[in-house]
Amino acid sequence: MKRASKISVVVLTLAVILLFGVTAGGGIKALLSGASQLTDDMTFEEAKDAYVSYEVTHPVVSYPEEYYSGDASRVKRTAYIVYDEGRKCFIKVVVSDQNTSPFERLLRAANMSPEVKESWGDDLESQLKPVTVTGSLTSIEDSQAMSVLFDSLDSPDFQGSEDLRMATRAQSSWYVLEDGYIQGIPAWHFWICVVVIGINLLFLLIAIISLLRKGAEKDFLAKDPGSSVTLFLKRQLPWLEAWCRKGRGRRTWMAFLAILGVAAALTALGFYVGGSPMEIITCHLALGLGMGELYGVPLLLGMGLAFDPYKLLKNYDRAWEKLYPVESEREAVAQNLLEADDSWTIREQGKEDCTCATLGERYWIVLKGTAQVAIIDSSRIGRMYSETVSGQVRSGKVRYNYTSYMIYIHYQGDEEKKHPNMQLSWKSESASGHFLTLARKRLGDRAQTIMG
Repeated sequence: MKRASKISVVVLTLAVILLFGVTAGGGIKALLSGASQLTDDMTFEEAKDAYVSYEVTHPVVSYPEEYYSGDASRVKRTAYIVYDEGRKCFIKVVVSDQNTSPFERLLRAANMSPEVKESWGDDLESQLKPVTVTGSLTSIEDSQAMSVLFDSLDSPDFQGSEDLRMATRAQSSWYVLEDGYIQGIPAWHFWICVVVIGINLLFLLIAIISLLRKGAEKDFLAKDPGSSVTLFLKRQLPWLEAWCRKGRGRRTWMAFLAILGVAAALTALGFYVGGSPMEIITCHLALGLGMGELYGVPLLLGMGLAFDPYKLLKNYDRAWEKLYPVESEREAVAQNLLEADDSWTIREQGKEDCTCATLGERYWIVLKGTAQVAIIDSSRIGRMYSETVSGQVRSGKVRYNYTSYMIYIHYQGDEEKKHPNMQLSWKSESASGHFLTLARKRLGDRAQTIMG
Protein backbone atom coordinates (compact mmCIF):
# COMPACT_ATOMS: atom_id res chain seq x y z
CA MET A 1 0.00 0.00 0.00
CA LYS A 2 2.89 2.34 0.75
CA ARG A 3 4.25 1.82 -2.77
CA ALA A 4 0.75 2.22 -4.20
CA SER A 5 0.37 5.61 -2.48
CA LYS A 6 3.63 6.82 -4.01
CA ILE A 7 2.60 5.57 -7.45
CA SER A 8 -0.71 7.42 -7.03
CA VAL A 9 1.26 10.61 -6.26
CA VAL A 10 3.29 10.11 -9.45
CA VAL A 11 0.15 9.58 -11.54
CA LEU A 12 -1.70 12.50 -9.92
CA THR A 13 1.14 14.99 -10.26
CA LEU A 14 1.87 13.96 -13.84
CA ALA A 15 -1.82 14.40 -14.70
CA VAL A 16 -1.91 17.89 -13.16
CA ILE A 17 1.32 18.92 -14.91
CA LEU A 18 0.01 17.61 -18.22
CA LEU A 19 -3.39 19.31 -17.75
CA PHE A 20 -1.98 22.77 -17.16
CA GLY A 21 0.89 22.24 -19.57
CA VAL A 22 -1.60 21.62 -22.39
CA THR A 23 -4.30 24.14 -21.47
CA ALA A 24 -2.12 26.97 -20.16
CA GLY A 25 1.22 26.16 -21.78
CA GLY A 26 1.03 28.95 -24.37
CA GLY A 27 0.20 31.59 -21.78
CA ILE A 28 2.87 30.33 -19.39
CA LYS A 29 5.49 30.38 -22.15
CA ALA A 30 4.53 33.95 -23.10
CA LEU A 31 4.56 35.04 -19.45
CA LEU A 32 7.97 33.54 -18.69
CA SER A 33 9.60 34.75 -21.93
CA GLY A 34 8.21 38.27 -21.46
CA ALA A 35 6.46 40.67 -23.81
CA SER A 36 8.15 41.69 -27.05
CA GLN A 37 8.16 45.32 -28.18
CA LEU A 38 5.63 46.06 -30.95
CA THR A 39 7.95 47.90 -33.33
CA ASP A 40 6.82 50.50 -35.86
CA ASP A 41 7.62 48.26 -38.84
CA MET A 42 5.31 45.49 -37.61
CA THR A 43 1.62 45.50 -38.52
CA PHE A 44 -1.13 44.48 -36.12
CA GLU A 45 -1.90 41.50 -38.33
CA GLU A 46 1.70 40.29 -38.09
CA ALA A 47 1.61 40.63 -34.28
CA LYS A 48 -1.75 38.89 -33.93
CA ASP A 49 -1.96 36.56 -30.87
CA ALA A 50 1.52 37.63 -29.71
CA TYR A 51 2.31 38.88 -26.21
CA VAL A 52 3.49 42.43 -26.88
CA SER A 53 4.27 45.77 -25.29
CA TYR A 54 2.64 48.75 -27.01
CA GLU A 55 2.81 52.52 -26.47
CA VAL A 56 -0.49 54.39 -26.58
CA THR A 57 -0.10 57.94 -27.88
CA HIS A 58 -3.47 59.12 -29.17
CA PRO A 59 -6.72 57.81 -27.62
CA VAL A 60 -9.88 59.36 -29.08
CA VAL A 61 -12.73 57.91 -27.02
CA SER A 62 -13.40 55.64 -24.06
CA TYR A 63 -16.31 53.49 -22.90
CA PRO A 64 -16.99 50.80 -20.27
CA GLU A 65 -15.77 47.41 -21.42
CA GLU A 66 -16.78 45.28 -18.42
CA TYR A 67 -18.74 45.72 -15.21
CA TYR A 68 -18.29 43.89 -11.95
CA SER A 69 -20.45 40.78 -11.76
CA GLY A 70 -23.74 41.59 -10.08
CA ASP A 71 -23.10 45.36 -10.03
CA ALA A 72 -23.80 47.14 -13.33
CA SER A 73 -22.92 50.49 -11.76
CA ARG A 74 -19.25 49.64 -11.16
CA VAL A 75 -16.93 49.57 -14.13
CA LYS A 76 -14.29 46.87 -13.93
CA ARG A 77 -12.44 47.55 -17.19
CA THR A 78 -12.46 50.48 -19.62
CA ALA A 79 -11.87 50.38 -23.38
CA TYR A 80 -10.03 53.11 -25.31
CA ILE A 81 -10.09 53.54 -29.07
CA VAL A 82 -6.54 54.58 -29.96
CA TYR A 83 -5.26 56.12 -33.17
CA ASP A 84 -1.87 54.78 -34.25
CA GLU A 85 -0.29 57.59 -36.26
CA GLY A 86 2.56 55.44 -37.56
CA ARG A 87 0.30 52.70 -38.94
CA LYS A 88 -2.54 55.09 -39.83
CA CYS A 89 -5.13 52.85 -38.22
CA PHE A 90 -7.01 52.32 -34.97
CA ILE A 91 -6.71 49.78 -32.20
CA LYS A 92 -8.82 49.04 -29.15
CA VAL A 93 -6.98 49.02 -25.82
CA VAL A 94 -8.62 47.65 -22.64
CA VAL A 95 -7.29 48.51 -19.18
CA SER A 96 -8.40 48.04 -15.59
CA ASP A 97 -10.60 50.89 -14.36
CA GLN A 98 -8.04 51.46 -11.60
CA ASN A 99 -5.40 52.33 -14.23
CA THR A 100 -7.37 54.83 -16.34
CA SER A 101 -5.82 58.04 -14.96
CA PRO A 102 -2.87 58.20 -17.41
CA PHE A 103 -5.18 57.31 -20.30
CA GLU A 104 -7.67 60.04 -19.36
CA ARG A 105 -4.81 62.54 -19.16
CA LEU A 106 -3.58 61.45 -22.59
CA LEU A 107 -7.13 61.48 -24.01
CA ARG A 108 -7.54 65.14 -23.07
CA ALA A 109 -4.03 66.23 -24.08
CA ALA A 110 -3.82 64.48 -27.47
CA ASN A 111 -7.08 66.05 -28.66
CA MET A 112 -6.49 69.60 -27.48
CA SER A 113 -6.64 72.38 -30.05
CA PRO A 114 -3.33 73.76 -31.30
CA GLU A 115 -3.94 76.96 -29.35
CA VAL A 116 -4.45 75.10 -26.07
CA LYS A 117 -1.40 72.92 -26.70
CA GLU A 118 0.69 76.03 -27.28
CA SER A 119 -0.50 77.49 -24.00
CA TRP A 120 0.86 74.50 -22.11
CA GLY A 121 4.38 75.43 -23.08
CA ASP A 122 7.07 73.18 -21.55
CA ASP A 123 4.44 71.17 -19.62
CA LEU A 124 2.90 69.83 -22.83
CA GLU A 125 5.51 67.07 -23.15
CA SER A 126 4.55 65.58 -19.79
CA GLN A 127 0.85 65.64 -20.77
CA LEU A 128 1.53 63.84 -24.03
CA LYS A 129 3.74 61.18 -22.45
CA PRO A 130 2.80 57.75 -23.99
CA VAL A 131 1.28 55.02 -21.82
CA THR A 132 2.69 51.51 -22.16
CA VAL A 133 0.26 48.58 -22.39
CA THR A 134 1.31 44.92 -22.20
CA GLY A 135 -0.90 42.06 -23.32
CA SER A 136 -1.92 39.74 -26.14
CA LEU A 137 -2.99 41.30 -29.42
CA THR A 138 -6.09 39.58 -30.80
CA SER A 139 -8.58 40.34 -33.54
CA ILE A 140 -12.12 41.41 -32.69
CA GLU A 141 -14.56 38.96 -34.25
CA ASP A 142 -17.52 39.26 -31.89
CA SER A 143 -20.34 41.21 -33.55
CA GLN A 144 -21.69 42.54 -30.28
CA ALA A 145 -18.26 43.87 -29.31
CA MET A 146 -17.99 45.60 -32.69
CA SER A 147 -21.47 47.10 -32.29
CA VAL A 148 -20.55 48.63 -28.92
CA LEU A 149 -17.27 49.90 -30.40
CA PHE A 150 -19.02 51.69 -33.31
CA ASP A 151 -21.62 53.15 -30.95
CA SER A 152 -18.79 54.76 -28.99
CA LEU A 153 -17.42 56.31 -32.20
CA ASP A 154 -20.74 58.04 -32.79
CA SER A 155 -21.06 59.26 -29.21
CA PRO A 156 -20.52 62.96 -28.29
CA ASP A 157 -17.60 61.80 -26.10
CA PHE A 158 -15.50 61.21 -29.22
CA GLN A 159 -12.68 63.74 -28.94
CA GLY A 160 -10.91 63.31 -32.25
CA SER A 161 -11.44 65.24 -35.45
CA GLU A 162 -14.20 64.47 -37.91
CA ASP A 163 -11.62 63.05 -40.28
CA LEU A 164 -10.56 60.57 -37.61
CA ARG A 165 -14.18 59.62 -36.98
CA MET A 166 -14.65 58.89 -40.69
CA ALA A 167 -11.41 56.88 -40.74
CA THR A 168 -12.66 54.62 -37.97
CA ARG A 169 -15.74 53.81 -40.03
CA ALA A 170 -13.59 52.92 -43.02
CA GLN A 171 -11.37 50.49 -41.10
CA SER A 172 -12.29 46.89 -41.92
CA SER A 173 -10.25 44.87 -39.41
CA TRP A 174 -9.95 45.67 -35.72
CA TYR A 175 -7.60 44.43 -33.04
CA VAL A 176 -7.76 44.63 -29.27
CA LEU A 177 -4.92 44.74 -26.77
CA GLU A 178 -6.00 43.88 -23.20
CA ASP A 179 -3.55 45.19 -20.63
CA GLY A 180 -2.36 42.41 -18.28
CA TYR A 181 -4.16 39.71 -20.28
CA ILE A 182 -2.75 36.79 -22.25
CA GLN A 183 -5.04 35.02 -24.72
CA GLY A 184 -7.99 36.77 -23.10
CA ILE A 185 -7.05 35.50 -19.62
CA PRO A 186 -5.58 37.63 -16.80
CA ALA A 187 -1.83 37.08 -16.63
CA TRP A 188 -1.98 36.30 -12.89
CA HIS A 189 -4.03 33.19 -13.75
CA PHE A 190 -0.98 31.80 -15.52
CA TRP A 191 1.18 32.64 -12.51
CA ILE A 192 -1.15 30.44 -10.46
CA CYS A 193 -0.63 27.66 -13.01
CA VAL A 194 3.16 28.14 -12.81
CA VAL A 195 3.05 27.78 -9.02
CA VAL A 196 0.80 24.70 -9.20
CA ILE A 197 3.05 23.06 -11.82
CA GLY A 198 6.09 23.85 -9.65
CA ILE A 199 4.46 22.28 -6.58
CA ASN A 200 3.58 19.17 -8.57
CA LEU A 201 7.08 18.90 -10.00
CA LEU A 202 8.44 18.96 -6.45
CA PHE A 203 5.98 16.30 -5.26
CA LEU A 204 6.73 14.22 -8.38
CA LEU A 205 10.47 14.34 -7.68
CA ILE A 206 9.97 13.31 -4.04
CA ALA A 207 7.66 10.43 -5.03
CA ILE A 208 10.07 9.13 -7.71
CA ILE A 209 13.05 9.28 -5.34
CA SER A 210 11.01 7.43 -2.69
CA LEU A 211 10.06 4.75 -5.22
CA LEU A 212 13.63 4.27 -6.43
CA ARG A 213 15.09 4.01 -2.95
CA LYS A 214 15.29 0.44 -1.74
CA GLY A 215 13.84 0.19 1.71
CA ALA A 216 16.14 -1.40 4.26
CA GLU A 217 13.58 -1.55 7.05
CA LYS A 218 12.84 -5.24 6.58
CA ASP A 219 16.50 -6.21 6.44
CA PHE A 220 17.25 -5.68 10.11
CA LEU A 221 14.82 -8.46 11.11
CA ALA A 222 16.84 -10.92 9.04
CA LYS A 223 20.29 -9.95 10.36
CA ASP A 224 19.96 -11.87 13.61
CA PRO A 225 16.83 -14.03 13.36
CA GLY A 226 17.64 -15.95 16.53
CA SER A 227 17.88 -12.85 18.71
CA SER A 228 15.25 -12.54 21.43
CA VAL A 229 14.79 -8.87 20.55
CA THR A 230 14.17 -9.78 16.90
CA LEU A 231 11.73 -12.54 17.86
CA PHE A 232 9.79 -10.20 20.14
CA LEU A 233 9.59 -7.51 17.46
CA LYS A 234 8.43 -10.07 14.89
CA ARG A 235 5.66 -11.04 17.30
CA GLN A 236 4.32 -7.45 17.01
CA LEU A 237 4.16 -7.54 13.23
CA PRO A 238 0.59 -8.96 12.75
CA TRP A 239 -1.27 -6.39 14.85
CA LEU A 240 1.05 -3.57 13.74
CA GLU A 241 0.44 -4.37 10.06
CA ALA A 242 -3.32 -4.33 10.62
CA TRP A 243 -3.18 -0.96 12.39
CA CYS A 244 -0.92 0.55 9.72
CA ARG A 245 -3.17 -0.75 6.95
CA LYS A 246 -6.20 0.98 8.48
CA GLY A 247 -4.18 4.17 9.00
CA ARG A 248 -2.99 4.23 5.40
CA GLY A 249 -6.48 3.61 4.11
CA ARG A 250 -7.91 6.44 6.23
CA ARG A 251 -5.18 8.88 5.18
CA THR A 252 -5.57 7.94 1.53
CA TRP A 253 -9.28 8.67 1.75
CA MET A 254 -8.63 11.98 3.54
CA ALA A 255 -5.96 13.00 1.02
CA PHE A 256 -8.07 12.39 -2.08
CA LEU A 257 -11.14 13.89 -0.42
CA ALA A 258 -9.14 17.07 0.26
CA ILE A 259 -7.70 17.24 -3.26
CA LEU A 260 -10.93 16.48 -5.11
CA GLY A 261 -13.19 18.30 -2.65
CA VAL A 262 -11.35 21.63 -2.72
CA ALA A 263 -10.87 21.44 -6.50
CA ALA A 264 -14.56 20.63 -7.06
CA ALA A 265 -15.73 23.40 -4.72
CA LEU A 266 -13.64 26.14 -6.34
CA THR A 267 -14.48 24.90 -9.84
CA ALA A 268 -18.17 25.05 -8.99
CA LEU A 269 -17.62 28.59 -7.72
CA GLY A 270 -16.06 29.47 -11.07
CA PHE A 271 -19.13 28.27 -12.96
CA TYR A 272 -21.37 30.11 -10.48
CA VAL A 273 -19.69 33.48 -11.09
CA GLY A 274 -19.89 32.93 -14.85
CA GLY A 275 -16.24 32.38 -15.71
CA SER A 276 -15.23 31.05 -19.11
CA PRO A 277 -13.92 27.46 -19.30
CA MET A 278 -10.34 28.72 -19.71
CA GLU A 279 -10.70 31.09 -16.75
CA ILE A 280 -12.11 28.32 -14.59
CA ILE A 281 -9.26 25.95 -15.47
CA THR A 282 -6.43 28.45 -15.03
CA CYS A 283 -7.80 30.07 -11.87
CA HIS A 284 -10.45 28.15 -9.95
CA LEU A 285 -9.39 24.59 -10.81
CA ALA A 286 -5.70 25.46 -10.50
CA LEU A 287 -6.23 27.09 -7.09
CA GLY A 288 -8.39 24.19 -5.92
CA LEU A 289 -5.88 21.53 -6.96
CA GLY A 290 -2.97 23.51 -5.54
CA MET A 291 -4.62 24.05 -2.16
CA GLY A 292 -5.91 20.47 -1.99
CA GLU A 293 -2.55 18.99 -2.94
CA LEU A 294 -0.67 21.04 -0.35
CA TYR A 295 -2.73 19.19 2.25
CA GLY A 296 -3.37 15.84 0.57
CA VAL A 297 -0.11 14.90 -1.18
CA PRO A 298 2.05 15.22 1.99
CA LEU A 299 -0.44 12.85 3.64
CA LEU A 300 0.13 10.30 0.89
CA LEU A 301 3.90 10.71 0.93
CA GLY A 302 4.03 10.73 4.73
CA MET A 303 2.27 7.41 5.13
CA GLY A 304 5.62 5.68 4.69
CA LEU A 305 6.81 7.40 7.86
CA ALA A 306 3.70 7.17 10.02
CA PHE A 307 2.17 3.86 8.91
CA ASP A 308 5.03 1.58 7.86
CA PRO A 309 5.13 -1.43 10.26
CA TYR A 310 8.74 -2.36 9.40
CA LYS A 311 9.94 1.20 9.88
CA LEU A 312 8.18 1.31 13.25
CA LEU A 313 9.81 -1.96 14.28
CA LYS A 314 13.20 -0.64 13.26
CA ASN A 315 12.59 2.50 15.33
CA TYR A 316 11.56 0.31 18.27
CA ASP A 317 14.82 -1.59 17.92
CA ARG A 318 16.82 1.65 17.94
CA ALA A 319 14.95 3.01 20.96
CA TRP A 320 15.44 -0.30 22.78
CA GLU A 321 19.17 -0.12 22.08
CA LYS A 322 19.34 3.39 23.57
CA LEU A 323 17.57 2.23 26.73
CA TYR A 324 19.79 -0.87 27.08
CA PRO A 325 23.07 -0.31 25.23
CA VAL A 326 24.50 -3.65 26.42
CA GLU A 327 23.31 -6.42 24.10
CA SER A 328 23.13 -9.09 26.82
CA GLU A 329 20.83 -6.87 28.87
CA ARG A 330 18.56 -6.26 25.87
CA GLU A 331 18.40 -9.98 25.21
CA ALA A 332 17.51 -10.67 28.86
CA VAL A 333 14.67 -8.15 28.75
CA ALA A 334 13.38 -9.54 25.45
CA GLN A 335 13.54 -13.13 26.70
CA ASN A 336 11.53 -12.21 29.77
CA LEU A 337 8.89 -10.55 27.55
CA LEU A 338 8.77 -13.51 25.17
CA GLU A 339 7.76 -15.77 28.03
CA ALA A 340 4.58 -13.71 28.51
CA ASP A 341 1.72 -15.00 26.36
CA ASP A 342 -0.94 -12.82 24.73
CA SER A 343 -3.04 -12.76 27.91
CA TRP A 344 -0.45 -10.37 29.36
CA THR A 345 -0.81 -7.91 26.46
CA ILE A 346 -3.04 -4.83 26.16
CA ARG A 347 -3.54 -3.16 22.79
CA GLU A 348 -5.28 0.16 22.19
CA GLN A 349 -5.45 1.13 18.54
CA GLY A 350 -6.55 4.69 17.73
CA LYS A 351 -6.71 6.55 14.44
CA GLU A 352 -3.37 8.35 14.65
CA ASP A 353 -1.68 6.46 17.46
CA CYS A 354 -1.69 3.06 19.09
CA THR A 355 -0.38 1.61 22.34
CA CYS A 356 0.69 -1.95 22.99
CA ALA A 357 1.84 -3.03 26.44
CA THR A 358 3.28 -6.45 27.32
CA LEU A 359 3.85 -7.31 30.98
CA GLY A 360 6.54 -9.92 31.50
CA GLU A 361 7.26 -11.47 34.86
CA ARG A 362 9.85 -8.77 35.54
CA TYR A 363 10.04 -6.42 32.58
CA TRP A 364 7.12 -4.52 31.06
CA ILE A 365 7.28 -2.82 27.67
CA VAL A 366 5.00 -0.18 26.14
CA LEU A 367 5.16 0.47 22.38
CA LYS A 368 3.54 3.54 20.82
CA GLY A 369 2.54 4.13 17.20
CA THR A 370 4.73 7.24 17.32
CA ALA A 371 7.79 4.94 17.64
CA GLN A 372 8.21 5.55 21.38
CA VAL A 373 9.33 2.72 23.66
CA ALA A 374 9.09 2.55 27.44
CA ILE A 375 10.55 -0.40 29.39
CA ILE A 376 9.70 -0.79 33.07
CA ASP A 377 11.65 -2.95 35.51
CA SER A 378 8.82 -4.04 37.82
CA SER A 379 11.28 -5.19 40.50
CA ARG A 380 12.31 -1.54 41.00
CA ILE A 381 8.80 -0.06 41.28
CA GLY A 382 8.31 1.77 44.56
CA ARG A 383 5.07 3.63 43.82
CA MET A 384 2.44 3.37 41.11
CA TYR A 385 -0.83 5.28 40.70
CA SER A 386 -3.32 6.42 38.05
CA GLU A 387 -4.92 9.77 37.23
CA THR A 388 -7.53 11.04 34.78
CA VAL A 389 -6.39 14.20 33.01
CA SER A 390 -8.87 16.39 31.13
CA GLY A 391 -8.50 19.71 29.37
CA GLN A 392 -8.74 21.65 26.14
CA VAL A 393 -6.39 22.12 23.24
CA ARG A 394 -6.79 25.10 20.95
CA SER A 395 -6.14 24.77 17.23
CA GLY A 396 -6.71 28.12 15.56
CA LYS A 397 -10.16 29.27 16.66
CA VAL A 398 -11.36 25.76 17.51
CA ARG A 399 -11.06 24.23 20.97
CA TYR A 400 -10.88 20.46 21.37
CA ASN A 401 -11.63 18.60 24.60
CA TYR A 402 -9.39 15.70 25.56
CA THR A 403 -9.27 13.10 28.29
CA SER A 404 -6.23 10.94 29.02
CA TYR A 405 -5.92 8.12 31.53
CA MET A 406 -2.42 8.37 32.96
CA ILE A 407 -0.41 5.83 34.92
CA TYR A 408 2.60 7.14 36.83
CA ILE A 409 5.46 4.94 38.04
CA HIS A 410 8.16 5.94 40.55
CA TYR A 411 11.13 3.67 41.13
CA GLN A 412 12.28 2.77 44.64
CA GLY A 413 14.05 5.69 46.27
CA ASP A 414 12.29 8.17 43.98
CA GLU A 415 8.77 7.83 45.40
CA GLU A 416 8.69 11.38 46.72
CA LYS A 417 10.06 13.02 43.61
CA LYS A 418 7.68 15.37 41.80
CA HIS A 419 8.21 13.82 38.38
CA PRO A 420 7.70 10.07 37.89
CA ASN A 421 10.29 7.83 36.27
CA MET A 422 7.67 6.57 33.84
CA GLN A 423 4.31 7.88 32.73
CA LEU A 424 1.98 5.92 30.48
CA SER A 425 -0.92 7.48 28.61
CA TRP A 426 -4.09 5.65 27.55
CA LYS A 427 -7.02 6.97 25.56
CA SER A 428 -9.63 4.75 27.19
CA GLU A 429 -10.41 3.97 30.80
CA SER A 430 -10.85 0.28 30.01
CA ALA A 431 -7.32 -0.04 28.59
CA SER A 432 -5.86 1.81 31.57
CA GLY A 433 -7.86 -0.38 33.96
CA HIS A 434 -6.76 -3.55 32.16
CA PHE A 435 -3.11 -2.53 32.49
CA LEU A 436 -3.55 -1.88 36.23
CA THR A 437 -5.25 -5.25 36.69
CA LEU A 438 -2.39 -7.11 35.01
CA ALA A 439 0.12 -5.02 36.96
CA ARG A 440 -1.47 -6.10 40.26
CA LYS A 441 -1.20 -9.73 39.17
CA ARG A 442 2.46 -9.35 38.27
CA LEU A 443 3.33 -7.45 41.45
CA GLY A 444 1.52 -9.95 43.68
CA ASP A 445 1.69 -9.11 47.37
CA ARG A 446 3.72 -5.95 46.63
CA ALA A 447 0.72 -4.44 44.83
CA GLN A 448 -1.02 -3.63 48.13
CA THR A 449 1.76 -1.27 49.20
CA ILE A 450 2.90 -0.03 45.78
CA MET A 451 -0.55 0.60 44.32
CA GLY A 452 -2.48 1.18 47.53
